This record gives sequence, structure tokens and C-alpha cells, in this order.
Amino acid sequence: MITSLDDHVGKVLATLDELGLTDNTLVIFTSDNGTTHANRGDPDFGVGGVDAKFFDSTAGLRGFKGSVYEGGLRVPCVVRWPGRIEPGTTSDFPCYFPDYFPTLCSIAGATAPADLDGVDLTPLLHNASATVVREPMVWVFPEYGGQVAVRQGDYKLVRKDLKKQSKGDWELYNIANDASESNDLAVEDPNRVQALVDILRSQVDDNETFPLKFE
Repeated sequence: MITSLDDHVGKVLATLDELGLTDNTLVIFTSDNGTTHANRGDPDFGVGGVDAKFFDSTAGLRGFKGSVYEGGLRVPCVVRWPGRIEPGTTSDFPCYFPDYFPTLCSIAGATAPADLDGVDLTPLLHNASATVVREPMVWVFPEYGGQVAVRQGDYKLVRKDLKKQSKGDWELYNIANDASESNDLAVEDPNRVQALVDILRSQVDDNETFPLKFE
């Protein structure tokens, strides 16, 4: 699969060159989730034939595809924009898919709808050290037992098994100091937990498919 993906991305980039569009085209390459989880029928290969252990696919992060831990959410993102982005530059600014819509609207000169979840990342594309105000990031995932996560700054709140009889506890992590999410701070910092729960409540509407029960 990786070989096929690499081949097809190469064809897209080659076509841009052939049509003379390379210098006027922004290319974003990313993934929708982390590596796939274990396959019960095979001790070595995960779903889709991935040997995550051999390739160190999560780089020490917790969780896989289907998880709201960093191993399920944190993915590569490579952006090419000749003449605007200096090759080889990097940024550790946290972003996620809702950011792409307002960003692409800004680049195209279109007016983005009001009250979008994402933020405009265009300043970062021009200057990796630019200041962008990061709104809280929220994930609501009804699969795998029902999970939610919200991140504000360096802190991330997680809760699992929301659709099960016995719901999981709130878990709080400082992602900057603990990217592997191995040190749960929820008990020692209840005020921050409540603040992040309040953000989650304000960002999520009730719905029949995945009713959030925080009690």
C-alpha cells in the first residue's frame, strides 16, 4: 500500500510539473488517523497488514487508529508551496482537519463561513514562527465504545467507553511534557478537568447517534 501511495502521489506531482502548475499550487499531504490496531488473528501484523512494532509506527505514542490518544490522532503533515514555504522548515503548532477549510478559503481569497471550528493557518505557512491563536480542539468519536477528547494549550482531556454501561473516567494529560500520555493528572488537577469538560459541553450539540452522557 505504501509503495502504491508513493507512486500515485508522485504521478500527481509530476502532472503538476507537466502542466506548469507547480509554482502556483499548494499541496498538502497528511493522513486521517494513526496506524492500524492489532489484528486478533495475527500476533505480528495489525489490521491491513501493518507491522507497527517493527516500523515503530506510533513513535512511542499511546493508541492506534480508532483511539483519541495521540497515537490515533497525531499524523504526518507535509505541505509544499513553492515560493511561499521555505523547504525544510517545520512547525510544532498543533492543528487538525477543521483548520484546513478556513486556511484554504484564506489562500483562495474566499470568505470562510462564520463560527467555524478551525483556525486559519496561513500565517504559519508563510512563517513557521508566526503567532496564531489556537482555539480548543475537540474530537467526538462514537466508534470503539464512544470516546471524546478536548485539547486546550498543552493539556488534553480524554474519556472513553461513553456508550458502555461502565463509562471510563476523565483522563488529563500535559501533552508537551507527556506525549505518551502515561501520567494521568485528572485527580490532582480537578479544576482544569472541569474547565475542559465545560469547553466540550459548549462545543458539542446533543444528537441521537451519539448522545454524550458526562455523568
